[in-house]
Amino acid sequence: MSKNGNMLYKTLQDYPRKRITLEELNQLCGNHEQLTEQIMKLTAQGVLVPVKSSGTNGNLKTPLYMRYTICMESSVQISTDEINALHPRLSANGYLLRNRVQFVNNREFLFCLSEWLTNHEDHDIMSRRERSFSIFGDEKALDNHLRLLECMGISDDMLGFYETPEQCFSDYIPVRKNRMTLLICENKDIWFNIRRLMYESGTRSLFGTRFDGVIFGQGNDITGKDKFRSYAQYLGADDVSFLYCGDIDRAGFDIFLRLCKAAEMLHIELFLPAYQKMMELSRNIQLPDSDDGRCIMPEMSEILPLFTVDEQEQITKILEDNKRLPQEILSYPVLANYMR
Repeated sequence: MSKNGNMLYKTLQDYPRKRITLEELNQLCGNHEQLTEQIMKLTAQGVLVPVKSSGTNGNLKTPLYMRYTICMESSVQISTDEINALHPRLSANGYLLRNRVQFVNNREFLFCLSEWLTNHEDHDIMSRRERSFSIFGDEKALDNHLRLLECMGISDDMLGFYETPEQCFSDYIPVRKNRMTLLICENKDIWFNIRRLMYESGTRSLFGTRFDGVIFGQGNDITGKDKFRSYAQYLGADDVSFLYCGDIDRAGFDIFLRLCKAAEMLHIELFLPAYQKMMELSRNIQLPDSDDGRCIMPEMSEILPLFTVDEQEQITKILEDNKRLPQEILSYPVLANYMR
């Protein structure tokens, strides 16, 4: 009997290989007008899994892949006893009983995971790939079965792993605490110098503001989707506030605003004393032109009121003239003089 009236399904049950080309499917279908519909249905049911690296046939409206993997139950019926013999967590929500083809296609993975859930006494938390290697001897096994785990209701906590942040920012946090204030530096030189001073002299404050560590924001990288939020989550602290220090130019303030938007659940403020010292040191200096060709004027309505009237005028002129006051004006001697 065909699956949901799909005659192609019946033909595929006796197909000798697990991979099949679009041309071969066309030959097996018999009814070329129904080929696309039948392939789409079997793909939705998980019977045909596209080999995405094979590319498509170029049809923009209903593209079909050039090769598929055939995933269906063998003619031998899978008894409920086999599925129920797995660890109870794997069959608790009934997904495998309703989708036995998933049991067949992932049998080895499920048996190995079931054995680990039954016998493990390890309560340590580790990264997903570390946990994967400890269970399967393959660091990518869990990566390749995330959708299946979700369908079975298996959470990260159940397997004792955490997601490594998409991007681990370079930081220096001598002592990790439950409550911390961390300083984000847009550019590498100032980050390195503050890190150096913290390490060599044990200083923990700059311009009278105390903080617990310093992070290299890597310019625009910090604004990437979910990057900094996942980093902050990885810190594992209940209360973390962030101070941001960047260039005084259009691009620098734009980075800060985009970071606040991308990680709006975090407490991020401008490190005002640093900006004020930068402006003080630059009063008799001819500033260079900005090398940012995007000509994006950041929205400053919530930023300017944080500064004095004179400082507001200085910042506004820098932005309007498209000049750049770089962080590097806070050189090592300046930092060393003001760090305590």
